[in-house]
Amino acid sequence: MIVNIAILTNAYPYLPGEQFIEDEIGYWAARTDARVTLLPALAAGAPRPVPTGIAVDLGMARSAKHRRLWFMLLALCSAIFRRELGQLRRSRKTNPRTVVRALLHTSKVFEQAAQLRRYAGNHGPIDVAYCYWNETQACAAVLARKAGAVRKVVSRVHGFDLYEARRRDGYMPLKRQFIADYDAVFALSREARAYLQRTYGAPPGKVRVSPLGVPLAGARARPSAAGCLRVVSVSSCLRVKRLDRIVGAMALLGRRHPDISMTWTHIGAGPLLEEITAQARAELRGLGNVTCTFLGELPNHAVKAYYLNTPVDMLVNASESEGVPVSIMEAMSAGVPAVAPDVGGISSLVSDRCGVLLGPRPDAREIAEAMERVAFADGRDSRRAQARQAIEAGFDAARNYRDFVADVIAIGASSDRQPERAFQRPAYRIRQATRR
Repeated sequence: MIVNIAILTNAYPYLPGEQFIEDEIGYWAARTDARVTLLPALAAGAPRPVPTGIAVDLGMARSAKHRRLWFMLLALCSAIFRRELGQLRRSRKTNPRTVVRALLHTSKVFEQAAQLRRYAGNHGPIDVAYCYWNETQACAAVLARKAGAVRKVVSRVHGFDLYEARRRDGYMPLKRQFIADYDAVFALSREARAYLQRTYGAPPGKVRVSPLGVPLAGARARPSAAGCLRVVSVSSCLRVKRLDRIVGAMALLGRRHPDISMTWTHIGAGPLLEEITAQARAELRGLGNVTCTFLGELPNHAVKAYYLNTPVDMLVNASESEGVPVSIMEAMSAGVPAVAPDVGGISSLVSDRCGVLLGPRPDAREIAEAMERVAFADGRDSRRAQARQAIEAGFDAARNYRDFVADVIAIGASSDRQPERAFQRPAYRIRQATRR
């Protein structure tokens, strides 16, 4: 039996982001019992290469202005939008911004559901719509299932699409309405699973823990020579990443250890890149022993190569919200210890055996002290070995992605069907409307 799998992404195989699907997609291509198609919502520029046997369809990336206006009107009159307004009132989050976001998200769900139905009309029903993000595409797949275009809907959930605190006004549109309607939701950690259940009321039987993974590096990163310290951070330049605290920690370290030559390299771009670059230059200007380099966005393979070609003593993360960061996994796979806060699922990855697990809101002083322990305390070689072993034990891509792909295909191959619980009338109205 061949299972038809549609992988719904934000942009992959197009840029930007979603680099970590590059590690997963090969395991889909290796299966002979699945026919896999990528359906990105955005498609600009040249696509990244995909393995042989993986198709790409741009039907969800095409959107006409007049159709967007029609779906906006449809959303405004829908029961889904009315229920969302009720949820906003109950949570006391009603304001013009949240109401507009609720409307925009609802209209996008209707539009993407119509796109999925059109795809199924051209290519046959989808056995599993696998949504890489628990966002509008996942909700749209639920509506498409109720129209018969999709049999099963599964979704990953990471960090940005999970934690309400990461969104403006602490609001995650439509999450509570749809959370019970997926056939399975794959969380990255036990903490994430508990958050889904506690915050959104996710049914325990539908939430599974499936960590991401990274290929095990064939070689290890080298530590710096005596008298040197090389620090790396990898993240988008966003307020939530708290890169200013790494700047402060480097300044403290530079003053405390004037005899040590220190280099901080940041990999990643984003809206605050210029701001954080200016701050680093200003705060570190008077320290002759500290230099900082901002490499901007690098392809995933280049990040991996960096660890093998450049001495690295530790990776530092100061974020206030995370899932289970693949950026930390990649560093640890190369034997690089990590200093990171106890937020999201980081505690499943980082411990004092392989780095330092900080409190959830560390300041610059706490980060600097943790970096000193990694850099100068006894057991440096042991921490590097333990970092690699932690990845081998829990985050090996070969095991995690193989198991995840098998689970999703098994869901698609099963004959049982979930009862239709909600949105039956809105789904019917959308179907009629899109035929005009």
